[in-house]
Amino acid sequence: MTSSIAATVPIVVLVGVGYLARAVGLLRAGDERALNGYVYWLALPALFLVDLAQTPLTLDTLRFVALGVLPVLTAGGIVLAIRPLPRDLRYLLAVTTVFGSLAFFGIPFAEFALGPGEPVRLASLAVAGIAPFTVALALVLLETHATTGLRPGTAAARTASRLARNPLILSILAGVALSLGRVVIPSVLEAPLAMLGRTAAPVALVTLGVFLYGHDYRALLPALGLALGRLIVLPGLTVLAVKVAGLPPLEGAVLVIMNGTPIAVNTIVLSDRYRFHQDKIAPLILVSSLGAVVTLNVWLLAVRSVLGG
Repeated sequence: MTSSIAATVPIVVLVGVGYLARAVGLLRAGDERALNGYVYWLALPALFLVDLAQTPLTLDTLRFVALGVLPVLTAGGIVLAIRPLPRDLRYLLAVTTVFGSLAFFGIPFAEFALGPGEPVRLASLAVAGIAPFTVALALVLLETHATTGLRPGTAAARTASRLARNPLILSILAGVALSLGRVVIPSVLEAPLAMLGRTAAPVALVTLGVFLYGHDYRALLPALGLALGRLIVLPGLTVLAVKVAGLPPLEGAVLVIMNGTPIAVNTIVLSDRYRFHQDKIAPLILVSSLGAVVTLNVWLLAVRSVLGG
């Protein structure tokens, strides 16, 4: 495996390029929406469609996905069960613990830390398995938080409606359907889709840098404490899960990366929509993004020590 520490250099550089482009005026306020739209509607769906269509869905595949989802559900359940904490704080911790930047940060980090090819395919598979659960759980929590007394069934119905229009979810479902049907994408379509998919990682990181510019970051110290669930607790549970299951080193490393990614950038969009701790989300994203560069390297060393490889 490529040195995970060396992987942080291109990540920091690409995020820095986005930040500097915004700082010196090459990009303006709002340009991050166009970049985000490109990654969200084109590059990532193309990546998922091609990679998942080429992934055989076996019992080992299902076990891999389950071992990625189980720690997320466990961490979210633990946070929500801490009754001494105020309801508002429990919801904030739960959302920011389960809703990570799997696609925008996890796939690039997996590619740079573990190499192209199989690690990226596994990372796409992990996103396909984990993201529907994390997005759904985050949306249900936000819906119920926004409307006191909202029935879980109503929140779930609203969430299902949103997921049905999500391009990432739709591309995941299409890729799975092609895999199950053993349908081979014609080369005349596969080639441009693969080219689009290869741009997902660098453009996503540049977009993160553009986004990080210009927000209010005065509440950094509280954000550090709030980020521990995503940076420490969840990847720690994942290391335990892959160790108990005896997962191969590469698969274990990919799952630890995905569950140790920073808080999703789209959380700030959702916080505005639901009026959910708007003053805390931007500092949380900054702290978790910077912190993940360090903690992911530590967790990779830990999982390699536990599983070998």
